[in-house]
Amino acid sequence: MRDGIYKSLKLGQGWKSLLKSCEREKERGGTASGKARNAIAKDLYIEVSAVFVHELLVRVRPTDLLPGFRSIDPELTCRDLGGNNSPLENDVLASAKRLEGLGIRGRAIVDQALGESLKRHKQARVLQIEQHCLNEAGLKSRPIIEAARQALLHTEIPDVIENLLQGKRLKLSRPKRPIHPDESLESVN
Repeated sequence: MRDGIYKSLKLGQGWKSLLKSCEREKERGGTASGKARNAIAKDLYIEVSAVFVHELLVRVRPTDLLPGFRSIDPELTCRDLGGNNSPLENDVLASAKRLEGLGIRGRAIVDQALGESLKRHKQARVLQIEQHCLNEAGLKSRPIIEAARQALLHTEIPDVIENLLQGKRLKLSRPKRPIHPDESLESVN
């Protein structure tokens, strides 16, 4: 298998960093999960504007609306809410409209809509990474694909969602690589 299949990945630096960790057997697991969390959080902060989230929260505040009345207009768009019309924002808004139609009210609409959209976003990224790895390295890349799948699908980010809802930006953690006590720290020339 060719070294560095992460280099030609057509996603952002956070996703390349995740794939690089999945290529290295020692970094699979905790390190890869931390990088997956950071990549998802970066996508969320880039694609979902704070104004959009604030306006959506204002629209769905628990009100004394009678059943059958909607607080989210079916014709409402992301631009109407001050968003940037990104695919992730459009997905969040579509989920919010659907959830309201199911009878969910208040902030729970936004919480669940963000959760559902991020779950679909993670699944889409897993498929993109899988397709890239198979195109670059064939079936030999199965361990890398499985490591990426485990890191992404089992990464929960409720703190990122909560900070976004509060208008804060969470400082992304930097996964630390453990140093073995017997490891040589001298540079190899």
